[in-house]
Amino acid sequence: MKKILLSLVAAPALALLGGCVSLDSYEQTQAMYEAEAEANAALAAENSRLESALSKERSDKQALQKSLEDMKTAAANTPKVKEDDLVEMMKKIWGGNMGEWETVRSGGAVGVRLDDSGVLFQSGSWTLTDNTKKTLTKLADIMKGKMANPNMFVRIDGHTDGDPIKNLAKQGIKDNTHLSALRAMAVREFLATQGIPKERIFVAGFGEHWPIAGGNTSRDKQRNRRVEVYMGDADALSIGALPSKPQVSKK
Repeated sequence: MKKILLSLVAAPALALLGGCVSLDSYEQTQAMYEAEAEANAALAAENSRLESALSKERSDKQALQKSLEDMKTAAANTPKVKEDDLVEMMKKIWGGNMGEWETVRSGGAVGVRLDDSGVLFQSGSWTLTDNTKKTLTKLADIMKGKMANPNMFVRIDGHTDGDPIKNLAKQGIKDNTHLSALRAMAVREFLATQGIPKERIFVAGFGEHWPIAGGNTSRDKQRNRRVEVYMGDADALSIGALPSKPQVSKK
């Protein structure tokens, strides 16, 4: 009986002694498992991030495709303006005596185009030539009667050709867009001297980015170097809502 008890008491000790080697192996295995678990978790997180990025790219692509389709649909459904309609719009806004002018349309506004075939500005500058001043004087005479309407506005768009303007850098001109805006402003200043309300004349400079002639000949460049003068109400010229007059505080 004593032998049996001794064996029973000794058994756990022997098991524990034999378990020391197993414990080290277990700890190593556990460490490897934890490292693999961390790696798997990091991999799963990266996969989730990539799937989210891919899903966003797909969504952006679908949105872009829809936007392009909407633009195509809008372009297809935009009513084409017939020449007779343009003439009627011109008569309504400018009057009927516009046969000598090249007429153009922008949105709901109509205007006249002056290209550089008659030399609008002195070379490499925004100074009006005498010939341009004479032309603008005639144009202002037509505009005055219509500008009596306080809801009538003028927008002057300046355009250039695609030639670089390296020689103007010394004068602080940054690029063709800058030059086209200065040229539009020069027209604005002159029209104001002819009685067109300056506060209702707006300018825009497009530089070389809106050509009407796609070639690179001298004539093409003359066509692209141009000024367009539009008249219309605030909506037609895309000016937006006009600010209300500021309230004068009473002391």
